[in-house]
Amino acid sequence: MNVALFQKIQHLMKEKNWKKIDLAKRSGTHISDISRIFNHKQALSLKHLDAITKALGLAEGSLYPYYAEECFNENKRLDKRRSVQFLYKCITHGYEKQYSDLLLTMTVEKSDTIRTNYLNYVFSVAEKLFKAKKEEKALPLYELIIDHEPNDSSEQLATSYFRRFYIVRMNENGQHALPYVLEHLVYMPSEVRMEAYLWITAFYYRREQWGEVLYYAERLENMVQKGEYFARALMYKSFALARLGGSLEEVLALIAQYAQVNDYFADIAAGNRFAAFLDFGKLEYAGEYHAWLEDREDMYVGLPKVLEAYVHLNQLEDAKRLLDKHSIDDMVVKNDIWLMQKMYLDFRYAHALYKCETLLLPEGLNELLNVAYAANQIGNLERFKKCLLIYWKYRHHATPDQRNKYIQLLSMKECEESS
Repeated sequence: MNVALFQKIQHLMKEKNWKKIDLAKRSGTHISDISRIFNHKQALSLKHLDAITKALGLAEGSLYPYYAEECFNENKRLDKRRSVQFLYKCITHGYEKQYSDLLLTMTVEKSDTIRTNYLNYVFSVAEKLFKAKKEEKALPLYELIIDHEPNDSSEQLATSYFRRFYIVRMNENGQHALPYVLEHLVYMPSEVRMEAYLWITAFYYRREQWGEVLYYAERLENMVQKGEYFARALMYKSFALARLGGSLEEVLALIAQYAQVNDYFADIAAGNRFAAFLDFGKLEYAGEYHAWLEDREDMYVGLPKVLEAYVHLNQLEDAKRLLDKHSIDDMVVKNDIWLMQKMYLDFRYAHALYKCETLLLPEGLNELLNVAYAANQIGNLERFKKCLLIYWKYRHHATPDQRNKYIQLLSMKECEESS
């Protein structure tokens, strides 16, 4: 135990008139461990420090400013076990100064070999945080690895690029993080590459970039060939083929194939068959699809497509009944914010179409322009263009403010395409 921490604990024990046996009993630590720690024959683990802290009546972390020195071994190098545990605990509980100082020590190390080892420690903490669903806390560690890893072909760097993309995929940073993932796919461990293919496909699906959806769905399909990821690959492939000139028969065959994977995908396939009919212009299935969706927890996945079909069929009373029963604000896709955001955008688009067709103007145009803006923000240019085309049809009903917003959106599109 380092001198400063040793003196601090002894001072606190003296105030309580405790001996080592008292500390051992109250901390639940064996007296032999306490003796070896106090006699500098055994390293002080974080577990023992937390137990001693609690026994002394201190708040957890009170002695952490003294502990960083304990993370070093007799060779003045960071001990992997102690430093990893301490770094994870400090990041998890927000002891910013302690983990910032430790990370600085790791990154300024002059020896390339030792610094590489330290980056391995950082990566292990990042992965532990990521798998504990503490992605936002893991992100700065992945960024640190990206900034300091000298080997451009390392698995660790490639994995860090993917983890960063996964964490930021829902915001504007997602599209900037993706190229690095694509560049480093070949260096990823197979299970990480499998995940990467899935989320790259999902990213392009959200943007309705169907060529890319098909390409990465097929790469995932070729890689796994069974199980959940295989089913998702076939599902995304069917979505892409429906927009890229595939036949209805091809799409239905893919749906039938992933329906065999398990009961969950069999249930999804039942709804996706209806969706495929609507995608191929068989809008007469809208009513059946609507009836199938009723009272399902995931009904909002399919309702936008049904509503849009009703509008195109001019079944505006059916559309009105759907909207009277199901509010956009009530839309929830359980445990899947990624899917919820896309379905919410789809619903708003269909709702805007309904308002325009029923001449609820300028409200319909206002919603349409808002959807166009949101679509552009996530890079969904297909939806963006559809919104502007519908606006053009009803442009004579637009207010001056809406005309100005339309012009601004056109400018945004030109900037996006030029960049």
